[in-house]
Amino acid sequence: MPKSMIAAIENYKGIEFVRISTLPEDQQKMILTSALQRKAIKILRDKELLIDCLPYDTYVEWYTQCYKTVPPVSSQPLDRAKELRVAFK
Repeated sequence: MPKSMIAAIENYKGIEFVRISTLPEDQQKMILTSALQRKAIKILRDKELLIDCLPYDTYVEWYTQCYKTVPPVSSQPLDRAKELRVAFK
């Protein structure tokens, strides 16, 4: 399965952000279990309070520095084991 792509930007009154709840599940888990969750902001859009917004610049920085550097896990463990065996001969 390919890695998730960067999230689309949302904009409300000039505030550019992404909603954590709309991100792919793997990104949500990584963010919610990291210090990045403390950078979430609240935005009152009309009468709706959005409590899981990350400033877009913060999200992009995390995505490029942390998320994109996580090595992909092979979906076929046996194929990966064969690759490693060949690499160490």
